[in-house]
Amino acid sequence: MEKKIKYDKYDAGACFLATIIWPSVVGFVYMILATIIAKFCGKNYDDIYANSVFIFFSLFISPIAFSSLFFFYNKKTNVNWVKTLNVKSKLSVFNVILCVIIAIICTFGFTDIVNLFNKLLQTTGFKLNDELPIKIDNFGVFVLMLFTLALLPAMFEELLFRGIIFNGLKDYGKMHAVFGSSILFCLMHLNVEQTIYPFIVGVILGFVMLKTSNIWYPILIHFFNNLIVITSNYISSVNNIDQAAVSLSAKSVIYALIFCVTAAIWIYVIIKLLLKKQKKDSYMQAKSDIIINDEKKVSMVQYKNVNLFLWIGVFVSVFVWLIDLISGFSA
Repeated sequence: MEKKIKYDKYDAGACFLATIIWPSVVGFVYMILATIIAKFCGKNYDDIYANSVFIFFSLFISPIAFSSLFFFYNKKTNVNWVKTLNVKSKLSVFNVILCVIIAIICTFGFTDIVNLFNKLLQTTGFKLNDELPIKIDNFGVFVLMLFTLALLPAMFEELLFRGIIFNGLKDYGKMHAVFGSSILFCLMHLNVEQTIYPFIVGVILGFVMLKTSNIWYPILIHFFNNLIVITSNYISSVNNIDQAAVSLSAKSVIYALIFCVTAAIWIYVIIKLLLKKQKKDSYMQAKSDIIINDEKKVSMVQYKNVNLFLWIGVFVSVFVWLIDLISGFSA
């Protein structure tokens, strides 16, 4: 049986719902195993929970969940994801450099607006919980964090969100795919603190994917963005540098808006004018167009159906987000 080379909106819906549920299932199983081990060793769960080994392995929960989900889903739906996402296509050195620049602009251009949002939450009584699971106070931990919180999330979150979900949502239209996938990417994090920044970066990654049609470029931007954040945290921790206090003064708000708008303009220019389009194999492109046209001819009624999995995923993620919001005020 020949494999498919296209994702549809139902793939996007089912995959998004799975990104909400499956990591929780993997985490739950891990907690059960930890409890059994604690009981076997004559310790309570709190002792295991505070153990550095337990925390170390917990860092792999999301990468394991997302990677297994991606490969399992593609196998069950018979999609040739290597060709669909142009995984084997050559990268442009020029594009790679631009991706690094985009990541740098994202990190420093939108930080102030995100910090102001978090500060606003704090002033209303919300307790932030934005600390990393392990303090990055030595080089070994730094390398570990780069692997578990930078490289793996960049790869598998992008394969899911700019791979399956973004391409599936293109059934609704290109702009729906860009902004829809960024909203879903934001909701996937299931917490209030990670609301603004994942949405902004998700939109940028969506436009990069739209322009290049190559999953490697969003992965690179995501990775370098995480790399900069973790490196900054490592430098601050090693040198005992306290983060500058954020105020809600008019001056701070104006500066944050200026940086945000300036960053957005520069990124727009880079993506629109400088980023090179990815050349597609003419045969694969023609075949993809035939599949799309055939689907439209055969089943126009199907596209009017409600994308049930997608809406269930949105409902569940919004519900968890609201619980996190309420618990933050009651903490």
